[in-house]
Amino acid sequence: MSSQTSISRIACMAVCGTLVSADAASERRPNILLILADDLGFSDLSCYGGEISTPNLDALAKDGLQFREFYNSARCSPSRAGILTGLDPHLAGFQILGGKFVRNAVTIPEVLKPAGYRSYMVGKWHLGNKDTPVNHGFDEFYGFLGGFDSYWSEARYVRLPEGRGKRVYPDGGFYSTDAFADYTQDFIGDAQKKNQPWFLYLAFNAPHFPLHAPEADIEKYEALYFEKGWDGIREERLARQKKLGLVPPGTELTPRPVMPSNAWNEHTGWADKEIPAWSSLPEARRRDLARRMAVYAGAVDHMDQAVGRIVAFLKSRGQFENTLIFFLSDNGACAEWDPWGFDTFQPAQKLYNILHTGDDLKKVGGPDSYISYGSGWANACNTPWRLFKHYCQEGGTRTACIVHWPAGLKTKGVVQNAGDILDFMPTICALTGAEYPKTWKGTATFPLEGVSLAPVFNGEPPARRLICREHEGNRSVRDGDWKLVALEGKPWELYNLAADPVEMHDLAVQQPERVSELDAAWRKWAARNQVEMKGRREEKTAKPAVLPETEPEAQTESPPEAPQIANRPLTIRCDVDTASADGVILAHGGRECGYALYLKDGHLVFTVRTDEKTAVSITSDAVSGKFSLLAALRADSAMTLSVNGGKAAEGKAPGLILKQPKDGLSIGKDDLSAVGTYKPPNPLKGTVTNVKITTD
Repeated sequence: MSSQTSISRIACMAVCGTLVSADAASERRPNILLILADDLGFSDLSCYGGEISTPNLDALAKDGLQFREFYNSARCSPSRAGILTGLDPHLAGFQILGGKFVRNAVTIPEVLKPAGYRSYMVGKWHLGNKDTPVNHGFDEFYGFLGGFDSYWSEARYVRLPEGRGKRVYPDGGFYSTDAFADYTQDFIGDAQKKNQPWFLYLAFNAPHFPLHAPEADIEKYEALYFEKGWDGIREERLARQKKLGLVPPGTELTPRPVMPSNAWNEHTGWADKEIPAWSSLPEARRRDLARRMAVYAGAVDHMDQAVGRIVAFLKSRGQFENTLIFFLSDNGACAEWDPWGFDTFQPAQKLYNILHTGDDLKKVGGPDSYISYGSGWANACNTPWRLFKHYCQEGGTRTACIVHWPAGLKTKGVVQNAGDILDFMPTICALTGAEYPKTWKGTATFPLEGVSLAPVFNGEPPARRLICREHEGNRSVRDGDWKLVALEGKPWELYNLAADPVEMHDLAVQQPERVSELDAAWRKWAARNQVEMKGRREEKTAKPAVLPETEPEAQTESPPEAPQIANRPLTIRCDVDTASADGVILAHGGRECGYALYLKDGHLVFTVRTDEKTAVSITSDAVSGKFSLLAALRADSAMTLSVNGGKAAEGKAPGLILKQPKDGLSIGKDDLSAVGTYKPPNPLKGTVTNVKITTD
């Protein structure tokens, strides 16, 4: 083991300088388009066994390379950090979800700039709301900086650097996947005008929740999913995967899994329970779930259409042949957190599901809905692997990966060797002649962890190495065919992936020496990459951590359940103790509708928002220190605000809040979009206690 690890490490450190091929040096340097899907399952694309129509990606796979075994980092931000830096996410600054790039990390755009490349990004960033793409080498950016957002509303989509013009979409004419294709074409055109090679990182939010898709795409799939259910879809996908040569002929279909317990599904009652058989569900539930999966499929289908538009544009500009295209997903399918899925995102770890029936079903996936599709469908989307996003079993970390480059690939077909997201940096260095720096802005850089895939493009295997992972205490190490994997707080399991690719037959008891050897290798890797395991179990069940770039939040009691406020008068009472002049006291809702109580320049503000364009605020005289407040929205739309029992402000709202807000109740900050005139999360320094919300 030790000699293999040492050889792999030397290979990792040498790739950029030694693996530049003669062909790459003599030919025009390629343009590079790196496309990242969000929460896409391994088997969703047609070319990976899925029933979803993806002809454009299928065509890229047919005329390029299709990896059987390619690994991400099990979750959103860590994978994105690894892709852009070539470093393990822990070392790059992303231990769990939030984080910030360390000074020793350098990104692909920063490495490519001295080599004469223009760099662009379109889509989802999720690597810091203040530490933006243009701070890390990208010349232009369009998209959103957070982790997820509406596909139908452009409210939080930004253009950077500041001052750059944005496209104007008509009311009802915005859909993020289409907008991302628009800006991708704009940026490619910009690079062509400047006569420079380019790197473009296109990070779709599809198919991450909230799931949204045009009705024309949804209706292709709804009847199919109702008829087949998740059990039938899994069986059919596995059969197609065997025919495609993606899995061995004897691969077993894993049983429906038990969802590991966590704070979210403990609330919904699904902790440590098995996903039920499709046939056991009532018809109303099956129709609701079929619609949810149809929306997911529609989002994937439409993403493929966008890829088709971009490919057509490249061909029209004469740039298709020498553009190296990568396509993959940031993690496995998202099971958060039970079979039914959810209809809101509650920051205080509260989720709820709505059983949609009748005419209401047709609203699911539209602008007024906010849904996920649940663990049953996520299990189908990850066929044939075990578990999901968050976990280090194959279902969490193995992704579809397609490589297409007509001018550069010397071979085509299914790749049998394992690849890793950490391989992108050394591969791009090798193919462009760019040099990975030993120092960056006066600081020594960390050596690369991955290996170049350039040999694979010539039909050769990549360098042998360990592939190690850790996320939220879940962990794994792979060495050749052998894999050690464990859930947070659980013992190691050992699998031979050549004989048992779906991790069904644990050999840990039979081979303790191999377990010890791989465990030692994993611990050595963890120490080198600054993996912080201490307190992982506590972190997993605690409330979500505040990102480092935000101020400390108010100390609050656990929020009460968010009441149903749609078309109802409401009264809010609480006690506040703060020295802040600004900060959110309490908020329920966001940019579409809801209410908020917050401090602004020392004044108490009560805002009621009835839709995206209409909000009314009333403001008190200056307040500070300890005070009790009462805010009310009456049946006649009157708004009142009282401080310490005395009337402080009054006004008139446009009406009651007509629909239940999608953004949940939060106290001491606003985790998602803003109801009022503040920038989330706008944390309050102090305490908020004795919260009581009533509806009449």
